[in-house]
Amino acid sequence: MKKIIFYIIVALLIVGAVFYMTNKSFVLGRVGMSFANKPVDAATTDSVGNVAKDGKRVLVAYFSWGGNTRKLAQSIHRQVGGDIIEIRPVKPYPEGYKATVKVVKQELDSGTLPEINVAKVDMKDYDTILVGYPIWFHREPLVVEKFLRSIDTTGKTILPFATSGGSPIEASVTTISKAAPNAKLGDALLANDKGLVNPWLKKYNLIK
Repeated sequence: MKKIIFYIIVALLIVGAVFYMTNKSFVLGRVGMSFANKPVDAATTDSVGNVAKDGKRVLVAYFSWGGNTRKLAQSIHRQVGGDIIEIRPVKPYPEGYKATVKVVKQELDSGTLPEINVAKVDMKDYDTILVGYPIWFHREPLVVEKFLRSIDTTGKTILPFATSGGSPIEASVTTISKAAPNAKLGDALLANDKGLVNPWLKKYNLIK
């Protein structure tokens, strides 16, 4: 009898742990288990005024909270060349995971787009904009929407890419298309599997 009770308790603990981690992953992306904000100085992340490979006019613009999306964006930029900028909120998100979830929920509930700090670029210099972000509450963070609404994306090709702990990318594609209605939206890449990145870039002739 004691063994049966023991096994039941163990089973309940396992189910509870799985449920907790699964639901947590659907709030903020947790690729690489990043549960703390890792800001990096703009001087070490932004690079503007570069010639993209094969003469293509490319901008990589991204937001990163835990550092995973930053690593992915930098990896993509090394391959495609061009310019890269990080989208930063004027008021930084909290360092901790739970506190950030609370702030993000408040942003979504209010519908207020946060003010952002971003390097000044002339959108006339680019044909393609690769936009990177973590999936938060099944969509892109509002700082990314703010960025897209603050620039002229008319005639641009926007290629979204994201990191996520479990949430799909489809819902973010819908909100991005609304934020940049005059742009051509390419296929979005959920880049948890790094092996998918190069085929995606090749599809749009950004690498050979």
